[in-house]
Amino acid sequence: MWKCFPFTVVQMATPDVLKLRVILDEVNAEKLNLHSRPDTAQLYGEFHRITNQSLQYSFFAALDKNTPQLLKLYKGRKTGAFGEKMADLLMAYDEQDKSDISATRTAALAGLPLYLKEDSSVIFKSCKEEEFEAFQEGAVALLGVVAEEDTAAGIPFPPLHVSVILEDQVVMTLRSWTDALVVLFSLIYAVNMSYPAKLSGFFEFIQVVLLNLDDGRKQLKPKLQALKNERE
Repeated sequence: MWKCFPFTVVQMATPDVLKLRVILDEVNAEKLNLHSRPDTAQLYGEFHRITNQSLQYSFFAALDKNTPQLLKLYKGRKTGAFGEKMADLLMAYDEQDKSDISATRTAALAGLPLYLKEDSSVIFKSCKEEEFEAFQEGAVALLGVVAEEDTAAGIPFPPLHVSVILEDQVVMTLRSWTDALVVLFSLIYAVNMSYPAKLSGFFEFIQVVLLNLDDGRKQLKPKLQALKNERE
């Protein structure tokens, strides 16, 4: 069972983050302030209110169903710059305990941007504990703290903890990389923020293919449609 650290929302002034503060205020029993600590259950409750979906259940059920085929596809993509990174990721995954579902989920999700040929390095980052402040930057990011610097595609197997970063600030810290990713997705979706341009396909795949939240769109981007067809 995963654990969540308390999180503190800091004062930020961008329109998207102001919308985030409103969302979090609505799920808090008390007015949001620098000392409020809404938990993930409240956040997922707001996501359920918006979508009528249980995010964690829907996300991981769909991911687990698709993981065997995704990993099979990843093993066939080992040429070019993204292929080399994919090979490193799969090698790191091969060293993990296969009975650990978190490691398998991490591999399936971390390989997705590489398969789509998207650069995840600005969003998915890792560092040692003493380097945290230097790496704590970015409009949107997941920052995993690791015991050793060498990580594949910025993905820790496993992390000491992972922080969700918005506008250079930590808004939540969790034990699991996959749980932190679910939180990040729910925050972006709840406030209707644009997906990071370099990972737009990755997040759209989660939204449309895994969660069936198509928002009335007629069709997927060609590379996402191709992946959807390949995994079926």
